[in-house]
Amino acid sequence: MEEQYKDIKHLVKEAGLDHPTPGFLNNVMNQIEVTETQKHMVYKPLISKKIWFVIGLVIVGLLFVLPFLSEGKASIIDKVDLSFLNFKGINNPLSGFTFHKTTIYGMLFLAILFFVQIPLLKRRIDRSFSI
Repeated sequence: MEEQYKDIKHLVKEAGLDHPTPGFLNNVMNQIEVTETQKHMVYKPLISKKIWFVIGLVIVGLLFVLPFLSEGKASIIDKVDLSFLNFKGINNPLSGFTFHKTTIYGMLFLAILFFVQIPLLKRRIDRSFSI
């Protein structure tokens, strides 16, 4: 196996090393076009801070108002006028439906968790992809 490489080594020594022409570097640098640096994309949120503020106020308002809306066995749905659904003999399918206080509190708790979790996950994803 060593004998095969002796011929190759001899041929390489005979051929010698290629040297670039004296102006090679200048020729290459002149042919490279100067590209503009990419402008960084400015982050623009889908929902502005003003809208988030309004959404927050609505949620806080609902948190304070909803517990006081249900008096005894009456529910929020009973106070909503759904008479427009009574056309052509179709009765209101929600006429006997009532929410218990526990259900309302559970839905509010889940909504709050959802609206807290979204910004936290967004920050975490932004940190992981900004590296």
